[in-house]
Amino acid sequence: MDMRLYRMEMYKLLYKKIFRFGLLAVLGILLAYFLLVSVGGERTTINGELYTGFAAVREDRRITERFRGVLTDEKARQIIEQYGFPSKVEENYGGFRDENYLNGFVTEQLGNGYYFSWDDYQISTALQPLAESGLGAAARAAGREVLLDYAEGWGVFLDLLQLGMILGSALIVTVVSPVFSEEHQTKMSTLLLASRNGREGAAFAKEAAAFTAAALIYAATAAAAFSMTGLVYGFRGGSCMSGMVLTPHGLNMALAFTLKPVAWAAFLMLAVDFLALMTLCAMTLCVSAHQKTAFHTAVLTLAVWAAPLLLRILFGGAGYLLACGTPMFLVMTGVLTEWYSVLFLPAGIAVCILAASTLSGWNTWRKADAV
Repeated sequence: MDMRLYRMEMYKLLYKKIFRFGLLAVLGILLAYFLLVSVGGERTTINGELYTGFAAVREDRRITERFRGVLTDEKARQIIEQYGFPSKVEENYGGFRDENYLNGFVTEQLGNGYYFSWDDYQISTALQPLAESGLGAAARAAGREVLLDYAEGWGVFLDLLQLGMILGSALIVTVVSPVFSEEHQTKMSTLLLASRNGREGAAFAKEAAAFTAAALIYAATAAAAFSMTGLVYGFRGGSCMSGMVLTPHGLNMALAFTLKPVAWAAFLMLAVDFLALMTLCAMTLCVSAHQKTAFHTAVLTLAVWAAPLLLRILFGGAGYLLACGTPMFLVMTGVLTEWYSVLFLPAGIAVCILAASTLSGWNTWRKADAV
């Protein structure tokens, strides 16, 4: 590959306003979501005093420090003795409103009460032995001890990462759409196809530059989510079972993913997200090579990106399997949870789409007739 041609294509992509301002917009939305929803929604009650936002995170991290490590019946008893069972509910608000990270976790996992809604709940009055609880059964199935730590950061990170990947997907479609189709609009295809580098060189450099731009969007988005979460929540508790941290599945012995360390879950999600964004980039390049305008490319790619929703709705299980191998679904944490045991199936579908789309886009542009 001619590096001069590659650098020229990179310059064309990275110095466009849509790339620079689009990336800033993605990061700005992530920051706003993090401050207003993730941190803004935090609340904790410690010995009758309510903390919210950053203060809630700080206090939950502080009180958890003393009890970090292997969870035992004695440690659970000490937590309830110090902080009590949560009991306050409010109409149209989920969960007990006077809990903190420690007594909320212990009550949910070991308490003899329950909470279904603000008008259907029972306040816990005693703890069941860890060995007889679902938490203990999950630990035995996983072959590990139950670890207690402030692992809230992992859940926030994965939530923020999912939003970032959705926004990044939209930006990739917008940025990559003109890669091939723009040459028809600007009447540059004749010059490119007649140049010394010609068909193969131009197509290869364009695709390489597009994948590089997509990788930069992925890296910037993932780094932003990681940095924001790490600065406020920290990343302790990486060895805790993912079902203890992530919702809505919780600990489920039928879902092997929920028994894995949450740090491993985050690493795997990052890898799957990268595959998803590279696949979307390849799809966009393929459509761009077949279209004459960047606008048509963007519209068609977004339609193809959203089409798997119909597969999921119309064809049930088989449709869901096919849909889970597409960029829209691969960035969803729930898909990883449900398909972990056979992850090679959706990953294999994505790799096939990636390879076929890349080859089709390159081959179509290579054989394009001069305008």
